[in-house]
Amino acid sequence: MTERISQPDFLLIRDCDSDNKTFGCNQAWYAERWQRDAGCGPCTAATILYYLSRSCEGLGHLYTADTFFRNDFSLFMAEIWHFVTPGHMGVNEAAVLADGVVRYAAGHGVILRSAIKKVPPKRNRTVPYADFVNFIRQGLSNDCPVAFLNLSNGRLPNLDSWHWVTITELTNDGSAEISDSGERKQIDLQRWYGSSLLGGAAVWFTVDDGSSVSLVEDLGQR
Repeated sequence: MTERISQPDFLLIRDCDSDNKTFGCNQAWYAERWQRDAGCGPCTAATILYYLSRSCEGLGHLYTADTFFRNDFSLFMAEIWHFVTPGHMGVNEAAVLADGVVRYAAGHGVILRSAIKKVPPKRNRTVPYADFVNFIRQGLSNDCPVAFLNLSNGRLPNLDSWHWVTITELTNDGSAEISDSGERKQIDLQRWYGSSLLGGAAVWFTVDDGSSVSLVEDLGQR
């Protein structure tokens, strides 16, 4: 069974000077060199918030730019940078992205809850891949794109290490559709889980209805 967000076209961002469109935003749109080098975390956060603003009734104000064009979207990305701010090692902890998104939303009158699944280094990874993939499916089934932190890419040549991307679809065979630097890509998530030495994490969000709680899990020993 394939699980996906309901409106993937909501992630399309059009160039203001042409008909070209990207699938989610691109950290290369940041103004400063350090931002372009380290901006995958805030870029992923901006992509997810953008989708929630368009897909969830009453959350349109989470996206603060005037239009959906690239030039205005880059201003939105700059705003998100102040909440999801890379350190000298980038955004290398899932909680940094999760907490920044929650704080940004709270400042706009929206209470979001984060769900985090940590994937430890391979030497400490004892829980089956199914636990990780089911967590991602849960986020997608709640119609939230899933932020995916990949600290080492293992045997995936089409995925950069130490990098955040956004998962939008997942199939039974472990193939995941992602938004990566404005491109739509397919990666083998099962191969990543089996070969990544450093692991990473996945994060998704729900709107708090008064009954949800934060979820943090570690896929190491139980």
